[in-house]
Amino acid sequence: MIRCPQCGYENALGHIFCIQCRSKLDIQALDSKAWDEPESKPRSGRGWRLVWLVLFVGIASGAALALWPMPLEGHKGTEADAQQARKKIILLEKGLSPASQLFAEREINAYLGLLLRNVHAPRIQGVWTTALQAVEVAIRPNAITISTASVWGPVTVGSLKLGPWNVTSQVTVVPEQGPRGFQWTIRSGWLGHLPLPGPVSAPATATLRPLRAASFRERALLANVTHLELEEGQVAVAVKNRAWQSP
Repeated sequence: MIRCPQCGYENALGHIFCIQCRSKLDIQALDSKAWDEPESKPRSGRGWRLVWLVLFVGIASGAALALWPMPLEGHKGTEADAQQARKKIILLEKGLSPASQLFAEREINAYLGLLLRNVHAPRIQGVWTTALQAVEVAIRPNAITISTASVWGPVTVGSLKLGPWNVTSQVTVVPEQGPRGFQWTIRSGWLGHLPLPGPVSAPATATLRPLRAASFRERALLANVTHLELEEGQVAVAVKNRAWQSP
């Protein structure tokens, strides 16, 4: 309503002259008064503050979950298990009988422990290190879960030192045979307790890069797998004959 400055009559919005005394109504005075009232002030500032608050809480929660380590999956093996896995790998490389070798989960995990002894922690500009501490696999009838434990940091910024942090990652992969051999499709993953669905899980495999660099022989063997059969806690593997090997 617009109050007439002459007679005080309440006129509905849209009128230029007062219905009762025909005096001209002061529209500018109404706009100035309405703007000063709290109900009519814009709330865009409050909305943006709420958006930033929600964004900050989401990032903080995600970081907390990612830095919350998760226990590794897989059965740990012994030194004897590692040596048994090494013998089977040699038989596969040389194409000796039997053509297919059965690896137990504990044998693979013990052998991975041997490979980790040759992995060195990479350093970035002298202030950041990522040390891979453990790798374990858990074998299921239709998938393999690869879990890693590593130490990130510390980060040094001037006199400030942040970290180190114990970080775990996990990816579940499904082997699929294609025209170029077996391909590994990532189905899901975790960074700490933070779930990573489908292809988004790929960054979780970055911690395996130092191990890949130190296992050229094993990667060459995996690239030539012709048969892969997964069972609970074990996997049967066959590769091409020794003709694929370099002298």
